[in-house]
Amino acid sequence: MNNKDIPIIFCCYCGIREATTKDHVPPKSIFNKPRPDDLITVPCCLMCNNDASKSDEKFKVYLGMHIARQGGESERLFKEGVLPSAKHNYKLRKNIFNSMYPVNIATDSGIITGKGMAVPWDNEAHCRTIERLIRGLFFHHYGKIISNNASISTFWFKEPQSIFNVKLYENSIANGYFKYQYNKVEESDFDSIWHFNFYNGHYAGGMVLTSQL
Repeated sequence: MNNKDIPIIFCCYCGIREATTKDHVPPKSIFNKPRPDDLITVPCCLMCNNDASKSDEKFKVYLGMHIARQGGESERLFKEGVLPSAKHNYKLRKNIFNSMYPVNIATDSGIITGKGMAVPWDNEAHCRTIERLIRGLFFHHYGKIISNNASISTFWFKEPQSIFNVKLYENSIANGYFKYQYNKVEESDFDSIWHFNFYNGHYAGGMVLTSQL
């Protein structure tokens, strides 16, 4: 078979450029070293891969800060992944400090035990990473690139909850530190629903809806 007979594989994100590399979904940087050997990769172009690197870095940092108090691997991600990144990124470090706000520290029963500081998520980085995660996993499971006539809405939860009155398939990778649920409407090419669980400490998801116009 010569090169002309080899089918071109397009980027699973933009669907326009040829896929010349692979991308991890979710970003491999959110997992501690040594990396798990069951991480998912999808074909993508170099432009989409490079364009996502900054939002991936921010997502890792904010995820690590919000789950660190759980201890174990969550705390290790904060110490070995978040602190070095913040140390070497002045702009990110400045944004974090400028966004801090005072909060009461309370027990699960609501008893206030002290004062502390909280850091809100970087909304843009969160939405971009979750949308790319949906696009990547959709391609991984269904072998299709989500088209431009489909819209993707992203969201997050404060705690795990059953909000979907539909059957969802379940999958778990990275020793259980990333779990996700999903399903697609059979009559639609892209309509689907997704729910993500990071380290049992951060919960996000999204919906894909095809335009009827």
